[in-house]
Amino acid sequence: MDSSGRRVIGSLLLMSGLTFLVLGLYTGQLSYVLELVKTVFETAIAGAP
Repeated sequence: MDSSGRRVIGSLLLMSGLTFLVLGLYTGQLSYVLELVKTVFETAIAGAP
């Protein structure tokens, strides 16, 4: 995959992440979103050597 393809994939991931964040803010589920992000990062950090 060339660099332009990677940029497209990265842009799509960024846009979908921002969209889900805005939806979470709009529906008042910010605390749930923050707990989910915290859990994901704790798991990622625990798995890192």
